[in-house]
Amino acid sequence: MVNREDLDKMISCGKKEYKKNTGCIARKCSVFPVFFMLLMVLLLFSSCGMDTLKDSSSVKSPVKENLTIYFLDVGQADSTLLVSQDEAMLVDAGNRDDAEFITGYLDDLGISRLKYIVFTHPHEDHIGSGGDIIDSIAVDKIFMLEGYDDGIEGYLKTVIDRMGIQTQAPLPGDTISLGECSIEFLGPLEKSDDENDNSICLKVMHGENSIIFTGDAGSSCERKMIESGEALEADILQAGHHGSSTSNSYYFLREVNPKYVVISCGKDNMYGHPHEESMSRFGDLGAEIFRTDEQGTVIAVSDGEDITFNCEGKKSERSHVEEYENAKYIGNINSRKYHFPDCGGLPNEENRIYFMDIQTAQEAGYEPCGRCHPDRMN
Repeated sequence: MVNREDLDKMISCGKKEYKKNTGCIARKCSVFPVFFMLLMVLLLFSSCGMDTLKDSSSVKSPVKENLTIYFLDVGQADSTLLVSQDEAMLVDAGNRDDAEFITGYLDDLGISRLKYIVFTHPHEDHIGSGGDIIDSIAVDKIFMLEGYDDGIEGYLKTVIDRMGIQTQAPLPGDTISLGECSIEFLGPLEKSDDENDNSICLKVMHGENSIIFTGDAGSSCERKMIESGEALEADILQAGHHGSSTSNSYYFLREVNPKYVVISCGKDNMYGHPHEESMSRFGDLGAEIFRTDEQGTVIAVSDGEDITFNCEGKKSERSHVEEYENAKYIGNINSRKYHFPDCGGLPNEENRIYFMDIQTAQEAGYEPCGRCHPDRMN
């Protein structure tokens, strides 16, 4: 596996300094006469041993190791590697021509086994190199849905069967672990005729940090995840469908409220990804945006509290609002007016933008509502 020195080099160009907190407890012992030693040991175990056990069981231990997420530069495709406590997982496998790059990347990191591979859906830009990767590295388990029948899909299924790798179609609410991470599957919540909408969606949690992957799921699937009542808020969102406007809906982004958005797409791709509509929505959130077509492989490191990146993202002109219920003003992205939160003329949720102060609203080009007059002093 990659060692600490190599990892530090990999993130050395990041916008924040990578911090590693270490600590120790030093105990000083007094010298006792020999005949008191046995008595002291007995008292130690009898008086504080059980209290120590009780305390340790009631306090949740913080994470001890980092989670590193590699959003691999596979052009107009998706492939993300996650590593925690010497366990590795791959979400999607890029295009057919990406096998050498992906396997070479794993080899450079010293990864010889993948605990899991998740194939979100059977499109070539998500499973293209899957068969070759499985042929070259040990894999414990694969999560995929049914329907891998013809062409590149059929080849992948043939290799999986030949290698005897266990597969599972995950259900919403299923959970697995990766190192110190807990992973919950969020969707799909129902079968669709559109393979994009059948994408496996998942949330990875590491300490206080979390990341959401939605494959190519569209806005209807995003709404179903909201309606399911699952906790969707996350620090990082891998943009749905390479930043397409048919995904990344306003109402979904409001629920996830990511501080960072990572877009996996190819330079000058024929689809125009990421679409301007999505970029505008990400900016309205105040999210910092990273793109593999502009920055190459994007590496994020979570220590359970903070997240650092190996490169500088595009910062929004708007500040990210941690809790929307604490926002003092609500803007209408259509009318470009900002309101008090109790104004009777508030827009629907998908048309809202939130501001903490009037200056930020005005700098974003918004004017005060003529009904609630938020610019007037009380």
